[in-house]
Amino acid sequence: MVRKLKRIKDKFPEIPESAEMKKIIFHSILSYLSKQNGHVSKMEIKDILFDSISLIPGFRVEWGEIQKFGRSKLLVNYKDKVLVLDLEEISSMILKLWDHYLDTHPHHKPHK
Repeated sequence: MVRKLKRIKDKFPEIPESAEMKKIIFHSILSYLSKQNGHVSKMEIKDILFDSISLIPGFRVEWGEIQKFGRSKLLVNYKDKVLVLDLEEISSMILKLWDHYLDTHPHHKPHK
């Protein structure tokens, strides 16, 4: 007798909730930057983006191979779909905003 395995439906919706994704990413970045007393590197920003996207329920995240996808590419898997996400532009923008904040709020500059 041959049995077919029942495919278990996961609890995640077909389309992830965008408000929840934004909240997780936004709060992760704010939490990280609020603990910094000076400049951060672009790689630190990329790492925090990687970590925060990994916190989104149902998402599996890994760095894409440079030879196949290029630099700064994340592979984000949700259900049976994969998104190639380029972190270069968003990490540069966050870095510019953070540097501007440091320039306009001297109490956050590193102490010498």
